[in-house]
Amino acid sequence: METIHLRYPIEKSSVCKRESCVLALGFFDGIHVGHRAILEKAKQIAKQKRLKFGVMTFFPHPKDILFPEKKPMKYLTPLKVKEEGFKELGVEKLFIVEFTPEFSALSPKEFVDQYICSFQCKHVVAGFDYCYGAKGKGNMATMAEHGEGEFEVTVISKVKHHYEKISSTAIRGLLAHGRVRDIPSYLGRPYQVQGTSIYYSHVGQNNIFMEIHVDREYRLPKPGLYKLKVEVNGSSYEGVCHQMFINKNGASLLIQMKKCDGREDFNSVIISWLDFIKGEPNKLNDMNEYIQRDELVI
Repeated sequence: METIHLRYPIEKSSVCKRESCVLALGFFDGIHVGHRAILEKAKQIAKQKRLKFGVMTFFPHPKDILFPEKKPMKYLTPLKVKEEGFKELGVEKLFIVEFTPEFSALSPKEFVDQYICSFQCKHVVAGFDYCYGAKGKGNMATMAEHGEGEFEVTVISKVKHHYEKISSTAIRGLLAHGRVRDIPSYLGRPYQVQGTSIYYSHVGQNNIFMEIHVDREYRLPKPGLYKLKVEVNGSSYEGVCHQMFINKNGASLLIQMKKCDGREDFNSVIISWLDFIKGEPNKLNDMNEYIQRDELVI
């Protein structure tokens, strides 16, 4: 996958000799089930037309630029993780547009001319609620008009779960209420974060107690005791977690892993949040209770 970083104004070298492509447009935080419908359709069209399968996304989140007085955005998939997800889905060209005040001021027509037509896009695929241009005045009803016949447009309808639109906002709401069990219906898999071990020690026989540092860009569930799956170097372990604290550098998660002898390299850990057990646990005492009762079933 070729990754192209763009900042307004675009340099001429960024657009010259570009291969014709199909572009899926969106922020794609989480790359959830609704996002995948957009990406799969774009990939299908690209294959049919023998064009490159491209994605155009944005960073940082527009809210950070348009509403700087609010707290910084926390992501379901930080940019690096999102890039890895696109690569796994077969994206051939990834355009990452830096969202700046200058970029946000472009008119809808200017955005289409400079960021779609100039990159040899022959077909645009986006969700029904995709907006573009200053104050979001452009939408999927105006996309073809602004393209002036340079490309075709496919609009993906709303994807729902139990009559609710599947969206990044909905997933963030589930995390805020600790409803991690419901997230696979929206995300297509359990919610995951990647972290690095700060330290670990043995607790009883074949159990590991560990503190994990998680990057500050990740959005985490509300504090409480959770059932987890912890992946280390391709091996999976049962575990429980209590969110210890969050600061400007990220978060430290207190984790206890079951049936782990500590021989693994814990430099990189993937945590899947499976279920909420209870709120505000008594730290190690509660974690030991659930580990010893053998209640953690993956």
